[in-house]
Amino acid sequence: MLRVEKNDGTLVSNKILNYDSFFKRAIGLMFKTRDEKYDGILLSPCSNIHTFFMRMEIDCFFLDRGNKILKIIWRMKPSRVSGFIKGCHGVLELAPGVVEENSLVEGECLNIETLK
Repeated sequence: MLRVEKNDGTLVSNKILNYDSFFKRAIGLMFKTRDEKYDGILLSPCSNIHTFFMRMEIDCFFLDRGNKILKIIWRMKPSRVSGFIKGCHGVLELAPGVVEENSLVEGECLNIETLK
């Protein structure tokens, strides 16, 4: 499980799953419904995503190696493709509305740490 904070220490979530294997990244959130046990997933390495076979909208944050937000897609609907994001190393997929709730903006850096 991962913890994600803004640089000012504001908690975004402490219930993020780390999808860092080929199989986990390939499946992602396909066929899943919202689960109270976690708030989202971090796909890494990853430079583009799709939402085929998904049942929900997601907020997507495309991050470089330093966890700087390169691009945000708000409320990405099912059956869409993000396209390749240059310089992207990981994608944080969260429940819709997270962007507004946390005032996240492109160019902002996130602190991501593994919880024990």
